[in-house]
Amino acid sequence: MSQAFGKPLAKETQADISRWIFRECGVVLGPDKAYLLEHRLAGLLKDFALPSYEALRDRLVDGRHPGLAERVVEAIVTHETSFFRDRHPFEALKTAILPAARQRWLADRGASLLPPRPIRLWSAACSTGQEPVSLAITVLEWLRAGMAADLRATDFQVVATDISTRILKQAREGRFSAAELERGLPAELRARYFTADGPAWVVSPEVARLIDYRRLNFADPVPPSAGMFDIVFCRNVLIYFDEALKRRVVEEFWRSLPPGGILVLGSAESLYGISDRFLSVTMGGSPVYQRI
Repeated sequence: MSQAFGKPLAKETQADISRWIFRECGVVLGPDKAYLLEHRLAGLLKDFALPSYEALRDRLVDGRHPGLAERVVEAIVTHETSFFRDRHPFEALKTAILPAARQRWLADRGASLLPPRPIRLWSAACSTGQEPVSLAITVLEWLRAGMAADLRATDFQVVATDISTRILKQAREGRFSAAELERGLPAELRARYFTADGPAWVVSPEVARLIDYRRLNFADPVPPSAGMFDIVFCRNVLIYFDEALKRRVVEEFWRSLPPGGILVLGSAESLYGISDRFLSVTMGGSPVYQRI
């Protein structure tokens, strides 16, 4: 186990830091997560010249060090991601979810004298941007295949949210290493939607224009200004929350979706015992949740 200046993380200090993390971002870390806390926070002691985990805890509790607080949250929140992660949800998006959203969009357009709002997709906990970029590319590929002649790219918006300001800044830049692109991105899509810039690859303006990056902490209520969405991707996020926060977040999703709107969770996640406001359905061969 890693140690800070020869002193390991004491159980009482671990409990204090875990409670602070839960209040700050909703992530639950039980007594069995001592190694994880030490492993992820040890570097911050050096970066902030702190002599011990107790000193780290004291600075967090006094609330006067926002820079340190954000770095702790960043260290704890998992940022594992890749392009078209697990593949199947994106195939379902192209073959079934987007066509259903188009039908609702056409019905809304026919029933209103106002210009229709964009078809909006929400990438929740977007990390460094691979998921929202994958969503935007899926939309563009769907349009490119001629599946919706009555829609244009400007009729879509991907809103990508994350708790970390630093991670969002990186995502907005749209720069990825070759190794990052090799994790899930087919060569033909790299050629179509990315441009080489030295050792990095930069996402095309066509993709970047579709994505709006915003900071959001699920420990706080979703602001009404977020608006309505047609499709929500919130994958491998709820597993880190306790039951109460899961229920509140899912309720926020329900309010953010119209009847028939789609919520996509991670393969290990379920709404069983969390909410009865969604129907479990299969679209394009993938299990998703449809808003009642």
